[in-house]
Amino acid sequence: MIRRTSALVIAALVAMTSTACDTDADRDPANASDPPAQTTVAKWPNSLAEFRFHWSSGPGIDVAFGAAVPLRAYLESWYVATWTNDADNVYPGFTRATAESDDRDGDYLGQLVFIRPLENVPAHDAESVRPFGYIPFHILSVEPIEKGVRAYVCEGSYAIYFKSLTQPGKFISVAADKATGTVSDPLDTVYVNRIELSQEDPRIPAGASDVDTPQEGPAPAPVGDVFGHWFITGASSSLWGPVDADPPDFFVTPDMRRQCQEAMPDSPEKQIEMATGFKNIPPPHGRPIPGWPLAPQ
Repeated sequence: MIRRTSALVIAALVAMTSTACDTDADRDPANASDPPAQTTVAKWPNSLAEFRFHWSSGPGIDVAFGAAVPLRAYLESWYVATWTNDADNVYPGFTRATAESDDRDGDYLGQLVFIRPLENVPAHDAESVRPFGYIPFHILSVEPIEKGVRAYVCEGSYAIYFKSLTQPGKFISVAADKATGTVSDPLDTVYVNRIELSQEDPRIPAGASDVDTPQEGPAPAPVGDVFGHWFITGASSSLWGPVDADPPDFFVTPDMRRQCQEAMPDSPEKQIEMATGFKNIPPPHGRPIPGWPLAPQ
């Protein structure tokens, strides 16, 4: 799913080769090119010191419990590994809880070709995609399907920044054109992710157990395996099903994107404002929301 789910995400990030940070922070990220020498937070790379994940959800969905927990862990893992160019930086349990990626050279399924990070994508160096700011994720819906659930997760690209290559000392949003700083389509401030997961998949290890304590706290990443008895069977932000289907199922509609825009913590107008132009300082990353416990629970 991520572009992760769709080729759009990684291709967009690598193509931008810019890095960003937070907007009205106490210090100017432009003067802090090197991350701290080390961090005490488990599984949180130094290069992501100026970046955090923010989550919200629709009615009846608690981001700290149930299927929301593996959804958070999956999407966050995908980006952490991508932005550090290191597949080993996924959260504990990620590999055993996700299907293998389809080969992009074959008759692949859209929901499998980018299901794991750094597979079927262009080579890149970690510094070129070092992020600043935050990603606002919103779990729009979680609905039952045969042997599992289907979730739609909104993702605000407008708040992810990279250092600009065309304007030294400036920062640019992932949602903007890297050369001009303009947003070509007002709906480009958000992505829509479709993720399907199951508690009945035969690939779930026999020893897997449910996570029954609330997964929230001050840490930006979990210390232990929080995937529990869940398995991610498919994820995409564009194509679902066979690539050679007639017609292929590009499931995201303008209405879905508008719905996601409205679900963001910032208004659509504010999103455009944040995403447009070259910034001296990107937005403050704030604390992780809801964050993760400091110790395994």
